[in-house]
Amino acid sequence: MTTTVYDLESKKVASDTRWSIRTELSDGHEYIIYVDDCLFEKIADRESAVMVLAGQGNLIAQWKDWWYNSLDESNIPPVQDEKGVTAVSLMIIDKVTNSVLFDAGQKKALFCKFTSKMLSVFAGSGDLYAATCWDANRCSLTAVVSASKADYFTGPVTKYVSFESGESNLTGTCYDYKEIVEAILRGGYVMDLSKRPAANDVGVPLNTHQIQTEITDLIASGRVVASAPVPGLSSFEWNEEHKTKFTKAIQKVKQLEGIK
Repeated sequence: MTTTVYDLESKKVASDTRWSIRTELSDGHEYIIYVDDCLFEKIADRESAVMVLAGQGNLIAQWKDWWYNSLDESNIPPVQDEKGVTAVSLMIIDKVTNSVLFDAGQKKALFCKFTSKMLSVFAGSGDLYAATCWDANRCSLTAVVSASKADYFTGPVTKYVSFESGESNLTGTCYDYKEIVEAILRGGYVMDLSKRPAANDVGVPLNTHQIQTEITDLIASGRVVASAPVPGLSSFEWNEEHKTKFTKAIQKVKQLEGIK
């Protein structure tokens, strides 16, 4: 899973980098196979807008490709997996006005109790931990790292985009799902949940683990998919109201960037 933060006060978005697979294998144990060192990131940045994503990795790959290379609001990528379950969470933010253009999927938000102004938005399995930390220290990156100490599915490596300064530590625009798969097989780790590891434990390297062959076969066959899923995402429905809001959001992005 994952943790993402939209910090309205500092005009910044941040996320972890962990992609993971949770599955039960032939030995009857439940495992998490994960990687933090991956060029495929959960933040997709454009000149005037940024999209923050979570969910099923192969679907996110299609969304990132569309975001960078298309923006055709009449032909958007799928939001459901092969079983018809919603498996993509996204948020589109106008970097110019520091405001949310579109949001799909469960989020948590903090508001000022005096002005009712929204201060920050959190998504993912580590959202509550991150929100608690952010409320205490007002730092989105620290909030993500804090969540990683309590949540198996959030990693300690952080990525960010700052709207005001233009600074970012994103490595590029990678939207190839194969990058996630190759990163896991090349440098992934394994946690055996039957042994109750701590959330911030470093697992055993996959390439030295006895389950390597089995998990490689599962990934190669597509029977398991790397993801950064969000709790409650499956209950979100892209109804006509959401589709209309989405179309308006993309039209706004095009307007900001002078795209016809």
